[in-house]
Amino acid sequence: MLRLAGLALALLALVAPAQARELETLRTAHYVIEYTPGLAGRARALEAQVEAHHARIYGELGVQATEPTRITLLRDEGDMLDEAAARHGGRPPPHWAEGLAYPATREIFLHAGQAPGPLDVTLQHEISHVAVGHFRGAGQLPTWFMEGLAIRQSEGFAFERAWLLTEAATVGNLLGLDELSRGFPASGGQRVGIAYAQSVHFVGWLESTHGTPAFQRFLARAAGGEPFHAALEASFGQTPGELEQAWRRSLEVWWGWLPIIFGSTTLWAVATVLLVLGWRRRRRLRLARFARLQAQEEALVADDIAVVGRGSRGGLDDGPTIH
Repeated sequence: MLRLAGLALALLALVAPAQARELETLRTAHYVIEYTPGLAGRARALEAQVEAHHARIYGELGVQATEPTRITLLRDEGDMLDEAAARHGGRPPPHWAEGLAYPATREIFLHAGQAPGPLDVTLQHEISHVAVGHFRGAGQLPTWFMEGLAIRQSEGFAFERAWLLTEAATVGNLLGLDELSRGFPASGGQRVGIAYAQSVHFVGWLESTHGTPAFQRFLARAAGGEPFHAALEASFGQTPGELEQAWRRSLEVWWGWLPIIFGSTTLWAVATVLLVLGWRRRRRLRLARFARLQAQEEALVADDIAVVGRGSRGGLDDGPTIH
């Protein structure tokens, strides 16, 4: 009997929840900011910026916050991922996330491993996700729309994403919007970068091609709970498939003008440089991956332990939106 009791206590210890982190708190009109002790300066910087970001982002989307949003600032990426998983049933978020937003519960997770500038961009990105969560029927919104809108509201179309889109369009490696509607690649890497680049460019193309008034009408329809595809067609006069084809044709037109702009000799030189840079980039990624695998193998040999893989961090159904 004593042996059984001891076994039961041991099993309870294994399944007992991890001890909650000790966090300090700041409050603003619309946010509760929790942070690890020692990060008071970074937390106060968020406190000073968050309401201005809130007013702009929510104003652009035409929605109002109904309850405060909780921002949790942890020391590093590992702490952020672990805390988010612990609060949401142990489900691991994508390992490459710089920030996490759970619109259904109005939660944002950030980490102080980023410099202040990038951290502020991530904050705006996640605020956008929570704001879009106030749309009626937000659960039926496609991933490409939510991510494209969040990037557009936080940082715009950065050079790195322009480069990835350029490379993908050149070699025919663009992803279909239907594929992106189901979620972004869970493995990270270049395909995720292309997915983000396409999303923000397509959202920007919708507004620049059809005009800001039409884009605002589209947002209002989507926020009011109209089915997403119906809102697209009613606002822009084309089905989602037709809009995607028009967007792809606009990229093709741009590439068709390149020989005229640059001349054929210069174009071939540019293409050669692109190919060489692309090869060097892929080689760096392969070498970095090999180095990580080698380090993992050495650690296993040194520690003589068995390791169970964490598996995919993917799958965003009922889970976080990410940056």
